[in-house]
Amino acid sequence: MVETRLKIGIAGAGSFTELWYLPILEQHPNIQLQAICSASGTSASRLAEKYNIQKSYQSYKEMLEKEDLDGLCIVTPNESHMEIAIEACRRGIHVICEKPLAMDQEEARSMLEAAQQNNIVHAVNFTYRENTAVKKLREMLENGKIGQVYEGRFQYTGAYGLAGPPGWRGTRAIGGGGGVLADLGSHLIDLVQYVLQENIESVQASLSYLHEGKLKGFHDMKESDQSVDSAFFKARFPSGIHGSFFTSWIASQGNRNQTIELSFNGSEGAIQLLSSELGIQLQYATGNGSWKEVAVEGVQKWEDDAEPAEERFRPWRLTESNEIWKWADRIIESKAKDQAVNGNMPDFKDGYEVQKVIDGVLESADLEKKILVDKK
Repeated sequence: MVETRLKIGIAGAGSFTELWYLPILEQHPNIQLQAICSASGTSASRLAEKYNIQKSYQSYKEMLEKEDLDGLCIVTPNESHMEIAIEACRRGIHVICEKPLAMDQEEARSMLEAAQQNNIVHAVNFTYRENTAVKKLREMLENGKIGQVYEGRFQYTGAYGLAGPPGWRGTRAIGGGGGVLADLGSHLIDLVQYVLQENIESVQASLSYLHEGKLKGFHDMKESDQSVDSAFFKARFPSGIHGSFFTSWIASQGNRNQTIELSFNGSEGAIQLLSSELGIQLQYATGNGSWKEVAVEGVQKWEDDAEPAEERFRPWRLTESNEIWKWADRIIESKAKDQAVNGNMPDFKDGYEVQKVIDGVLESADLEKKILVDKK
């Protein structure tokens, strides 16, 4: 244990703060839960009492002004990410931010520059990189298990938008125009770019939203504050690989609740990863051979008759593989070296690369043509 525990603050006190952040922060031996804030102050006060957090606030500005924090977790609606992150960086506070990193690539670039200029340990909570099946998939592709990769099909879907826009995430003003593209799509884009180890070069998109039971096009959406419910786009990578991306929160799931599928075809075979609350499955086939399941440590196998559970979908949530734990360890390492140590986790640069793709997809849907993703 370090001589002085890290003082961590949290901006945002919603359900995901309690699901993903507080349980792991509470476990870390070198962390002191110093402060938490929320817009109303009520939810922050409740979580402060439940998790023995020293102080609660109604304003992040007051929290940053009064508390001598080492690190800040930003778990607020998308429209506030940039403002909070840049202020924290200016004060020398290390930052981990929820995805998507920002509302657009200009904001994301500003956040990245602020972190770099102030020697900050910065991270984005792209949670699914820590799925051991994802890491195994990346390794298999890198080692040429299916030869040269030609194409892919990638999906991340849920059904929680069927009852209507899912809170602030479904609004343009607070969640951004990307809607599900920013919510689930940001994870999907990051996963594929991480596994292939290259970034998307161009996109061509079709976006829709559900209004009063009718599916409407992207241009209709401009007349309301509602954002994208269903997103499909074709993508091409610099290597020549092309693939289809589909993300939706109006896709019925049965008992899966939410589903991720990553499928790759290559010169010598195919690989498929499936993940849902029924479990995780990684399998491959070469030539005309039968499909073979790949044994993966740390996950529960997909079972159609399993009881759906968060632990079957994201079993690393309460382990040291959680991005928040790794971020805290990087802060400790940085303090020892007196220099920001980033790496071994998705950071603001990764968040910026994802944001460029999201912006490209939105532009493609608006102009109804292929868009080259900004390479700045």
